[in-house]
Amino acid sequence: MFSPFQQYIKRAADKYGISKELNAIKICNDFRAIVPEMFQKIPQAQDHITPAHYKNWTLTINVPSPAWAQEVIMRKEKIINEMNAKAGRKIIRNLFTQLRQG
Repeated sequence: MFSPFQQYIKRAADKYGISKELNAIKICNDFRAIVPEMFQKIPQAQDHITPAHYKNWTLTINVPSPAWAQEVIMRKEKIINEMNAKAGRKIIRNLFTQLRQG
């Protein structure tokens, strides 16, 4: 009788041409969810490592310093594999870090 609301979101996104943007938001949220697990030995990693954007198979991560960038780069393959496994398909081919301004 009742249909889950989520099934209408995809249909509406397709209708209004925002499917790519909605997918990028989901990927960024999925990244936020795996940060505590990936960096469990580093307190408050989720406060320092945040998704910037996703576009063209590439996830860009904001970091506050080169030291944090190195932490992400050391786990690059693991992050990509985990994100692809979470999605059930290959959604990320590359990962970049960028220093966050401010």
